[in-house]
This record gives sequence, structure tokens and C-alpha cells, in this order.
Amino acid sequence: MIPVTLEEAEVLLEGYAARGVFRGFSRASSRANEAKFNIRWHRDRLFELTVNTRTNTLRMPVVLPEVAAKSSMYRELRQFVEQQQAADRLEHRRIDPGKSSVRCSNRAGNIGLTVTAIDGDLAYAIRKLVGLIQEIYMVFLYDGRYYDYMIEVFDLDPDHM
Repeated sequence: MIPVTLEEAEVLLEGYAARGVFRGFSRASSRANEAKFNIRWHRDRLFELTVNTRTNTLRMPVVLPEVAAKSSMYRELRQFVEQQQAADRLEHRRIDPGKSSVRCSNRAGNIGLTVTAIDGDLAYAIRKLVGLIQEIYMVFLYDGRYYDYMIEVFDLDPDHM
């Protein structure tokens, strides 16, 4: 069950930055059992990740901004996240619900994710959170229904998408 310390979590996250998954990475703050990390990632946005080793949770408060809580997009994203935990998904792409639970939230129009390492394996939870966010940005958003959202929220040029 690794990482069990904040330092080990940081090393795992730094590995993503070293491989070019993240465009930037730094520790923002820390205290006894919790650290906040800033990650420059999709659409060159800054994501904040909180790792708590006491509660075995990872929390990213803003994965997708400007999504109304009662919108079909939020409802469909929750379904998409549930599908990532389905028994019929390939094992290497699946989030094992016996190892980690994933919860979506929407606060003031910001969709966030919280992953809890049920068995304490934060390394697994980190890998699955990174993979889930990749899937959200590379699969969920690109299925054609969210074209206008990406142009408006991420200020994308529609001629270069």
C-alpha cells in the first residue's frame, strides 16, 4: 500500500510531471497529514489536489468549472464516473470499488472529485484519479455534446479543436 506518506504521494505525482502528463507541478502547502499540490494540466489550467493521509482521501475541488448542478452535463458526468467503476470495464482501466470510491460534487458550479482509498492504497487511488481526469478531458468532453462548453469555458478556437 504505497504511498502512505505525503512525501511518497509527492514522488508519485512528480513522476507524472516528469513524464509530461502534467505541464507543471508543485507542493502548495502542507501540514501534519495533508498536503495541497498545484498541477498545471489540461487546457493549461491550474488544478489543486489535496492529499490527506489520515482519511486516505484525494480531493480535487475543481475538475470542470461552470457546470450547473441541475444540468444534464453534470448528471451525465456522474454517470460517466460510475461507468468507470463498472465490473464490465477492462481491469486496468477500471476503478475497483473495493479499493477506491469516487464521489462527484458540484459547489457553486464547479465539479469536483473526491477519491477515498478504501483499503488505504493511496498509490492506487492517485493513479486512478489521474486516469479518471484524463478520461473526462479526453473522452467525456470530446463526444460532441460539449463542443460549445469547451469553446466558452476554455476559450478554445473552434477552428483548432
